[in-house]
Amino acid sequence: MGWGKLQTALDIIYPPRCVACGGHVESDYGLCGTCWRQVHFMRGTGCWTCGLSLPGYLDVSEQVICDSCLSLGPPWRRGVAALAYDETGRSLVLALKHGDRHDIVRPAADWMAQASRVLVQPNMLVAPVPLHWTRLFRRRYNQAALLSAALAKRLDLS
Repeated sequence: MGWGKLQTALDIIYPPRCVACGGHVESDYGLCGTCWRQVHFMRGTGCWTCGLSLPGYLDVSEQVICDSCLSLGPPWRRGVAALAYDETGRSLVLALKHGDRHDIVRPAADWMAQASRVLVQPNMLVAPVPLHWTRLFRRRYNQAALLSAALAKRLDLS
């Protein structure tokens, strides 16, 4: 049996589900229309350092920095965010971190790849933030390691 036939059989037995609500979707690792509309993907003007969405619209080449980054000075130079940490976005993040929802890794890596294209350079290294051993013991896996591996693969940086 070829891979295509096996995948078709699996889709019949286990039809694709929305990673947010569990509703039916057309393809694996996606969001249904309702959840897609509820996720606030970061667009427009954002903080050059942390990716926070900022009001207004500016040329993306302008380096606008939010008040928090100006006052705290984070230890990195540039960052982007794929989606806002509110409602559906927050529930997806928490499900990945605490709910053993490994199925969220693939779409999250796709969203992160799309958002981070402006940062990617050849031979760039994608590395996870280390997880304290007690949290690793409680969660049984490092979600940052899963995300960074999937993101590196998606960006051809592996």
